[in-house]
Amino acid sequence: DGQRVGCIKFDNYTMPHFLFALGVDHEMRVEDPDIVEPLNATRANNLRRYDSVYGPGNWTLVWLVAPKSNEEWRHALDLFRRRQTPAERSGVAFSNEALASLLGAIFAPAVAPHTTH
Repeated sequence: DGQRVGCIKFDNYTMPHFLFALGVDHEMRVEDPDIVEPLNATRANNLRRYDSVYGPGNWTLVWLVAPKSNEEWRHALDLFRRRQTPAERSGVAFSNEALASLLGAIFAPAVAPHTTH
C-alpha cells in the first residue's frame, strides 16, 4: 500500500532474528538477554506502528523472498516513492546559508600556510 512504517538497522547479533522483530515470525529461539531485549522492544514498537497506520489487528505481514518479481510489491513501492517529498527522497537537505558556506570552503582559493624563517 506504499506506507513506510519505519527504518530499522540490525547488527550482526540481531540480524538473524529480523523476521521476529518485524512481526513476521512469532517465535525467537535465542536466550541471550542482550539480544532478546532489543528484539522484543523493536517488535513491540513495530506492532504499535502497524496498529497506528492500519488500525489494531487490520494488518498482516508477509515476507517476500523475491520482492522485485512481485507485482503488488512493485506497485506499493511506486506509491511510496510518489508520496515522498523531494527532501525525503534525497535524505539530505541543506539551507542556502549552509550550502554557500560549503561551496565557499570547497572553491575558495588555496591559502599558502604561514611560515616564519
